[in-house]
Amino acid sequence: MTQTAQTIRPGTGLVPEQRTPARPAVPGAGTAPGRGLADAARRAFAVARGLRSLRPVPARPQEPYGESDGQ
Repeated sequence: MTQTAQTIRPGTGLVPEQRTPARPAVPGAGTAPGRGLADAARRAFAVARGLRSLRPVPARPQEPYGESDGQ
């Protein structure tokens, strides 16, 4: 029997099955609700510090490249 006439079976074994029910979502450790004004102030200060690091900086001068005779 030639190779093309043989029965082809999937070698992966990945046969679709019924999915198991999804587990309920559990909030992570870092997502605990805030505890008041102190936490809000701390968070606002951290955000302000992060925004300060995003200040614009002057661009470096770019060196010309390619043909210099205008082509």
